[in-house]
Amino acid sequence: MTPRNSPSILIIEDDDQLQGLYQDLFTQVGYVVTLADSAQSGLQSARDTHPDFIILDIMLPGGQNGFDVLEQLKRDPQLKSIPVLVITNLDHQRDIALTIGAVDCLVKTDITPTDIMAKIKSYLPISSPTPSSG
Repeated sequence: MTPRNSPSILIIEDDDQLQGLYQDLFTQVGYVVTLADSAQSGLQSARDTHPDFIILDIMLPGGQNGFDVLEQLKRDPQLKSIPVLVITNLDHQRDIALTIGAVDCLVKTDITPTDIMAKIKSYLPISSPTPSSG
């Protein structure tokens, strides 16, 4: 199990396959991952866990989208400093996300999980585990 003092990432994504892919990838390198599948659960998780980084999908179920979540995060004094990486299907949404306060916006069709990992590591470095000397 990953220790809690490891950097934490909240993934707000309603696609189960992407959630699983991201979770596996990020936990393997040492991040603590929390998952949320809607705007409401994502905001609640952010308030409950105060993650070090958020990955946010734009298209979410339940009446609110990722832009709504991003606006609420950036208005909250406790959460506004958390870097948010927006992931979208539509290239034209990039400028909107950046204007609202995302640190970056990536288009799903143009990226690989490795691209996302590199972007996260640029904002949230993690050290490689070292063998313990006995």
